[in-house]
Formats: sequence, C-alpha cells, structure tokens
Amino acid sequence: MSEENVELVRRAYQAFNERDLDALMAMHAKDVKWRLIGGFAAMAGPEFTDRADVRRWFTEWIENLGSRLEIENILEADDRLVVIARAVAVGSASGAPATLRFGQVYSFRDGQIRAVDSYYEASEALNAVGLTE
Repeated sequence: MSEENVELVRRAYQAFNERDLDALMAMHAKDVKWRLIGGFAAMAGPEFTDRADVRRWFTEWIENLGSRLEIENILEADDRLVVIARAVAVGSASGAPATLRFGQVYSFRDGQIRAVDSYYEASEALNAVGLTE
C-alpha cells in the first residue's frame, strides 16, 4: 500500500474536519473528478468535475450538516485506496443528529487525489473494487 497516498487521504480528512478547504483543495488535482453514487447524488448531482465544483459540494455539506468525518478503515485495491468512513453530523435546521457510514474509492496522480467515487453505502465501494467486508 502506498504510504504516501494513505497519508494524503488522512490529511484530506483532517483538513475537512478543520474546515481548511484551501489545504483540502490543494490535495486534489485541478481536474479532479468526484462522483456521488447513491444517496446524495439525486440531490446534489452525480459528478463534480474540478476543484471549484468539489469545494462548493464540501461547503454545502458543512453548512447544512456541520459534519465531522472519521476514518474506519483504509484498504488497498490495485493502485487505488478504499476508505470506509463515518460522517457524524447534526442537521442545521432540525438539530437532529445523524451518522452515515459510507465508502470511497480514491485514485491518485502525481501525489494528488485525481478521482473519488463516493458511495452512499460502504459495501458498494468495496464491491466496486472486488472486495467484501
């Protein structure tokens, strides 16, 4: 497993939790592709195609849910990483707590995040790369 890529993902999660979107966006390639699969895709759109789009998605997510992300596990799948994580949030309007366990498949290029397939269901991320829980 590429320790550099694992560390990059860990730093990205930390930057999100610290609300340092400038640092977070610098970790992504300028032409990053971020895809939502299931869940929020119908509401937010299925794909974001550059840093500005991804930043808008993160900003909306933070404003509406104020969530914190927690990594549960990172697994290698060829040259990609699968991250199983939890979003712990509170609805901005309702105040209702929520937890979502999800999965993401990361691809990399030149020390940056090139693409992310973000699955609403963690098991779907694992299945996408031929792994199971």
